[in-house]
Amino acid sequence: MARNNSNGPETQALRSLVRQLPDRVADWTPEQRSDFNDQSDRSMREQNSTGRTNELS
Repeated sequence: MARNNSNGPETQALRSLVRQLPDRVADWTPEQRSDFNDQSDRSMREQNSTGRTNELS
């Protein structure tokens, strides 16, 4: 079973990003939504220890 990496650099970057965002998602700009989605994806891959990119295999 893969180890959860919830304290890795991508997850820490996600936490930092979330702290900077407005409290209500409805108040996020399109750029903030995009930044959140991109960082969230990187954090998810890190936590799942896949290290995969968005490339199709």
